[in-house]
Amino acid sequence: MSRRLMSILLVLGFMPVIWLREPRPPRNDSQTVIAAALKLPVSQTGLGPLRLTGAWRVTSPNSAFGGYSALLAPGAGQLTAFSDTGIRLDLPQPGVAGPARIAPVMPEKSGVKSYRDVESATRDPASGTVWVALEGRNIFIRFDSGAAGPATIAGPELAGWSKNSGAEAMVRLADGRFLVICEGGETAHPARLLPRAPDGTDRALRFSFVTPDGYRPTDVAQLPDGRVLILLRELRWPMPPRFGTKLVLADPAAIRRGDEWRGTVLASLDGTGLEENYEGLAIEPGSDGKLRAWLISDDNMAATQRTLLLRLEFRLSDLPPRSAPEKQKAPG
Repeated sequence: MSRRLMSILLVLGFMPVIWLREPRPPRNDSQTVIAAALKLPVSQTGLGPLRLTGAWRVTSPNSAFGGYSALLAPGAGQLTAFSDTGIRLDLPQPGVAGPARIAPVMPEKSGVKSYRDVESATRDPASGTVWVALEGRNIFIRFDSGAAGPATIAGPELAGWSKNSGAEAMVRLADGRFLVICEGGETAHPARLLPRAPDGTDRALRFSFVTPDGYRPTDVAQLPDGRVLILLRELRWPMPPRFGTKLVLADPAAIRRGDEWRGTVLASLDGTGLEENYEGLAIEPGSDGKLRAWLISDDNMAATQRTLLLRLEFRLSDLPPRSAPEKQKAPG
């Protein structure tokens, strides 16, 4: 969530019992992570072609746990989340045996959150290279497998994006291009399509992504057919805050320079009893030709919120078909 929004909430939080934060405990580096299963909703009519097959509340005594704003599915049975305090969580999927790991991805420079505010992440499945985007500095950080340390990459493509609502959603497409979407804006959110991995130069195609009124993009992941799912979040009042969540299907082939890009709303979490501040989305192959969409929520380290993990399943054949013109066109 953007710091500007958090600032507003915190100002309002001076009113009694509006925005409660947990008391700061002594530092705890425990690697214990617990995923407790939650009851699934009886009705899933609002989820359209998606089926909710698992929901968990995730907790840990580790002092750095929480605040997750990006999610990856790097391999079978594994998930990786990044927090807006620069912490990486490697987590076995619920039901899969194995240890969890909680560790910083970069130095805690002077404890300044903006130095390490990871809001989006993506991965090259062939090399294992991971890129994250830092909202507070509008830069990219690349983590190469086996490298001595991370590489900082300038983000001239993101120039002018607010430090409070920058690169909230990012995905490396199968053809090597990078799609990056800004949280800022009202219904039209600035977006970029990079011709290759971020390299400190600016050759991005500029356009805007249009969302339903009140919703902002928080993550994006690609499907096997080339289209993408985009996770949207709405902040709802009164306090304490409540959230709306939608999943939108969009086709990068429909992107045009300087134009508006839209998608189709597939699902809403309204009425499931699992509403939260979802900011991370990952897609992975499932069984029997199904795909899995994993969602993780950002609890903002607040007593009134939770870290929830959801698993939804679907088939490509259940989704709306691609329009014929979009199958043939290349972005540009």
